[in-house]
Amino acid sequence: MTAPVLDIGRRPLGPIGPAVPLTARAPLMGGLIEARPIRRREITPNATLVSRIDLTPAIARFVVRPDGGVPPFKPGQYFALGLEVDGALLQRPYSTASPAGTTDEVEFLIRRVGTGTFTPHLWQVAPGGRVWLGPPKGLFTLQEGDERTHLFVSTGTGLAPFVSMSEALMRSPARPRIVVVHGVSYAAELAHRDRLEAWSATGRLSYVPTVSRPTDPANDGWTGATGRTEAVLDRVCDQLGPDLPETVAYICGNPEMIEAAAEILHGRGFAESAVIREHYWTAVGPAK
Repeated sequence: MTAPVLDIGRRPLGPIGPAVPLTARAPLMGGLIEARPIRRREITPNATLVSRIDLTPAIARFVVRPDGGVPPFKPGQYFALGLEVDGALLQRPYSTASPAGTTDEVEFLIRRVGTGTFTPHLWQVAPGGRVWLGPPKGLFTLQEGDERTHLFVSTGTGLAPFVSMSEALMRSPARPRIVVVHGVSYAAELAHRDRLEAWSATGRLSYVPTVSRPTDPANDGWTGATGRTEAVLDRVCDQLGPDLPETVAYICGNPEMIEAAAEILHGRGFAESAVIREHYWTAVGPAK
């Protein structure tokens, strides 16, 4: 399929390990020289975990307060969250769901990976515990002055940047139409549902949550859309109607959904520049 113009990936963030031994050697100009020792980076926590709100045993909202306040960031950007594990600083990138202009605390939506190297340790940090927070980064952001209808397509914790983006658009004097599609396995995973439903009640935003396992007992009582995110996307496009040619789509979530959704949107006539993707997962899987 045709690749979109803007396809933003993330470089995995790994541990910063101990110093290289003095006996280590490195090749240089065809010979060998003694490698200079590299001091282990000093691990200095610079933020406090304020709270953790569990949606399920594996998905939670984390609120973090940096010591020096939250630096300016754009909706859609991410921060590296870090912990000392076995003497090394482990970092993982997470998009913030907080609105731009936040100065005190930032919020993240994180999935615990049972076999992961980072999130099981993060789940052990109690409120009041100290963590490390990096500066905001990333190019998966709103295009300035874009008054087109904004279609946000997400799965799981990939919703986070769209909460921040939606709040920015809700405040925009241009008042663009906003559509948020969020696919999960279980209704309990629908993070920020109350906020999105409240925005939907204003008429400024259309919220389309969908559950992919409607027959699971955990989803008893669910009366909304069912099926995978990409399965409901055609129906959402039909509902956009005359706005469809003037719509920009942002996609964030698991790689299979991103590719399937982009293919559907291109098939519906979306220009390459109107489909913007973020690879929320690395090539080897979600942040762990």
